[in-house]
Amino acid sequence: MRLHMRKQYGFTIPELLVVVAIIVIMTGLALPNWRSGERTLKLNRVVHKAGQDVRRAMELSLRAQAFNNCPQDTSITGYGIVFDAGWGNTQYRLFANCMPNGGVDDHAFGVNDVVLPEETLSLESGIELTPGLKTSIVFIPPTPLVFIQPGDALNAQISFQRTDGAGSAKVLNITSKGVIDIN
Repeated sequence: MRLHMRKQYGFTIPELLVVVAIIVIMTGLALPNWRSGERTLKLNRVVHKAGQDVRRAMELSLRAQAFNNCPQDTSITGYGIVFDAGWGNTQYRLFANCMPNGGVDDHAFGVNDVVLPEETLSLESGIELTPGLKTSIVFIPPTPLVFIQPGDALNAQISFQRTDGAGSAKVLNITSKGVIDIN
């Protein structure tokens, strides 16, 4: 007498448990790297946006954008951008460079300069300017002439870093010729 056994299809419980364990281990290894990569991408995004805003200040100057809000007895000479860690390390501003009539301008963000309406720009959360940083870059038409204050008149280096201290800082370089580079 022959017993007929039916052929069974499917997986056994131990096989399923091994597969689930492998998936859990791989997820556990991949998740921390994914979060770190997300934060690094955020840093890259902030630095590139700041570079675009430097370029926007240059374009405002090149097209001699009209600006009628300079203080009395001053006139606009150009546009600029100022990075100042003293504002909480998390924002920078576009401004109109206003020069006293018949006076001399230092081409740096100062008393006569006016922050453009709605142009105080905040960094994304988790990103900050390097502490102690204060740099202004002014573009004077028509060439434009580029003035970097204070420090090296040929090159400005604006450093951005993650607030958690992980990873390396990203540096936005602006030369006196208006060339923008990110390291």
